[in-house]
Amino acid sequence: MAQDDLTRFEVANEETLGSYLRSTRRAAGLTLRAVEEATHKAVTNGYLSQIENGMATRPSPNVLFHLAEVYKLDYSDLLVRGGHRVPSDQAPTGGTVAGLPLRALEGLTDEEQAKLLEYIAFLRSTRPSGGGAPT
Repeated sequence: MAQDDLTRFEVANEETLGSYLRSTRRAAGLTLRAVEEATHKAVTNGYLSQIENGMATRPSPNVLFHLAEVYKLDYSDLLVRGGHRVPSDQAPTGGTVAGLPLRALEGLTDEEQAKLLEYIAFLRSTRPSGGGAPT
């Protein structure tokens, strides 16, 4: 395994897929039922609960695709976190948010990550009732 692939694998596995999806869902302000509706029942609330609680550890690529669409996450990253192989030309490479490289967030402790997710949820809660992202 190449060093870049190993680093991606280590980063993706620092947090379980289930806890990552749960924190992402909560930060987005979505309920399990809202995700079920948003995926047109491709991912049921019961199955998502099993994934989030570690009872289902390797959801299918189809399920991960629907979750990536709803949560606006990188599908390749979810595949890696879910234990699936990704062609090297499609492997997640990082990116930026508001000019900040995402790799800058890699060194955060679990507590710092939780605080960051809480802050993101707070920011979203202060949006006008339209709820959409600013343009």
